[in-house]
Amino acid sequence: MEVFRAVIETGSVTAASRVLHVSQPAVTALLRHTEDQLGFRLFDRVKGRLAPTAEARTLYAEIVHVFDRVDVVNRVVEDMRDSRVGTLDLVAIPALALTLLPTVIGAFTARGRQVQIRFHMRTRQEMVDQVSSGAADLGFGFLSPASPRITIREIAQGDLACILPRGHVLCERAEISVGDLRGYPVIGYTSRQGLAPIINGLLAEARVAVCCPIEVGLIINAWSLVSQGAGIAIVDPHSGYQELFPNVVSRPLRPKISITLEALQAADRPLPRLAASFLAHIDRVLSGRADNATRRRG
Repeated sequence: MEVFRAVIETGSVTAASRVLHVSQPAVTALLRHTEDQLGFRLFDRVKGRLAPTAEARTLYAEIVHVFDRVDVVNRVVEDMRDSRVGTLDLVAIPALALTLLPTVIGAFTARGRQVQIRFHMRTRQEMVDQVSSGAADLGFGFLSPASPRITIREIAQGDLACILPRGHVLCERAEISVGDLRGYPVIGYTSRQGLAPIINGLLAEARVAVCCPIEVGLIINAWSLVSQGAGIAIVDPHSGYQELFPNVVSRPLRPKISITLEALQAADRPLPRLAASFLAHIDRVLSGRADNATRRRG
């Protein structure tokens, strides 16, 4: 049918052979074979040119629709291969769902993709359950609970930081030790917050008594309270709330405690192509952020 279409559109075997990049005898042979298969003539020779028969014109009208659909299918296949179409289900813990992931998703969809993304904020355990069950393609968090049902992939590393209201006396220091917090109101975390046991252990080891009556369940609440002068706090390095709270100062905490930014996927099924493309995209975004941070420090 491709030979028939080329001959009827170009008007000659010679032109059709050039379009199809095959020899003229090959086009002639294929055309005769097609006519033999169909049982009727497709072309008559009129004044040295091939003229389509009435049957050929009727057949051509139908073939055009078929080739148009094939072109559509080919474009869909290309878009799927290049991760420009599809559906992506993402979940993340609150610390990442409010800033980092929206930034990454916005950049991902801005590249001309016709991608449907369903994005939800979940607790750590809910995230594990949804990823392992297939309700979500990927989950993003840190300090995720271990489970044989999921595979955890390290995306980035960072260290705990201490945040203070701008103008606080400790802002004069380039870095802050846990012992430096003695006597200051350190905002605590409820037991459901994954950072709680780590921070409580640090404070206990340094013999820093917690004298702040405030506990929060979300890290963004700690940032908000610090911005209002209600205390100081120890926070993760991945949330990225600094732009939301310009009057909060962040300093490296000593001793260094590394926190891994993680991507979760189901252990018993391959990662969808679109999800793999999103992972590669978030790697590029975080790499760019790290380069910018290095240039600022330089």
